[in-house]
Amino acid sequence: MNRLPRGSERAFVVEVAALLRQPGSHRAIRIEGQLPDLEVSTSRVPDGASVIFDGMLEAVYPGILVSGNVFTPWEGTCRRCLEPAVGVVEDEVCELCCEDGDIETTYPLHGDLLDLAPVVRDACILDLPLAPLCRADCAGLCPECGVNRNLEQCSCDAPTDPRWDALRALSNEAEGSSETGFNQSE
Repeated sequence: MNRLPRGSERAFVVEVAALLRQPGSHRAIRIEGQLPDLEVSTSRVPDGASVIFDGMLEAVYPGILVSGNVFTPWEGTCRRCLEPAVGVVEDEVCELCCEDGDIETTYPLHGDLLDLAPVVRDACILDLPLAPLCRADCAGLCPECGVNRNLEQCSCDAPTDPRWDALRALSNEAEGSSETGFNQSE
């Protein structure tokens, strides 16, 4: 049984009776509210953060087409340096809401009320990073001594992966033959 939300999610419930009476009509809408428990394993929307939906509701057969953008801040732990990472969810939404629709492809419409919380919640969850970065060029931690290479240099030699030794030998061999002027294709 589908129920309308209570509390902070109630901000995402919209009256759509006028739209449903006039197929083809549309209405711009901007909603700001809070949605609890928006998180994936490595990042989350901070408690108390506002989630914004800015978009359009359009009466189509057999329900309401919801299109627009979702914005909210996120926080997590950088996958490279383990420092805090932050960003903004910015996701586009285009979903159909109807009564008696397929639960796999549409969202429910409760008579004259449209609950946008599930649409906005799904957009946020799908846009949260699974592997957050504090910044795109994060240098990460040194695998030898553990120093954060964004903050200081370490004196460790960069470890080499022995699986690449054969390729490294070929590369060194090719560099040696080009320096002597030897051309293998002749």
